[in-house]
Amino acid sequence: MTRLLTGIAIVVVITSIGFVAPLPAQQPPSIQSELLTEVRLLRQAIQTMAGSNARVQIVFGRLTLQEQRTANAAKRLDDKREALRKITQEIAMLSAQAETLERMQGRKPEDAPQAEKEGGMLTRMVQQMEAERLRLVTEEADAANELSQEQGRWSDLNRQLEELERALARQQ
Repeated sequence: MTRLLTGIAIVVVITSIGFVAPLPAQQPPSIQSELLTEVRLLRQAIQTMAGSNARVQIVFGRLTLQEQRTANAAKRLDDKREALRKITQEIAMLSAQAETLERMQGRKPEDAPQAEKEGGMLTRMVQQMEAERLRLVTEEADAANELSQEQGRWSDLNRQLEELERALARQQ
């Protein structure tokens, strides 16, 4: 039974081979050269796309990092401005207290030595805080300059990404 089935399968295969149209051994040279040219063009297109994709990914990664750096610089600037605002308020408050003590000195002569002592202490504190305020003003200016530089770098990277985008649009 197995031999019979094997024999039938062999006969079917042999007869079906006769019905299949024979393929030409060689295609005409013009079709081969056209196909070869097309394959080369496809390979070049794939290589170009791969290179462009790599450039886009690199610039995009750098842009993302630069956005983080810009955000950090903006936060530092905000922190410096907040510290400057607080110390300016403290200076104003201490200065107001010093003025109040000066007015009190004229009213009660017996409190004058104590008021003078407290006034001197307040004046020293205001001077120290003023020095701190000047330091913070300098740091704020530095932070503003740093933010400006980071924003400039971000703009440059963004411009590069837009140029890549235009170049890719022209290729397609």
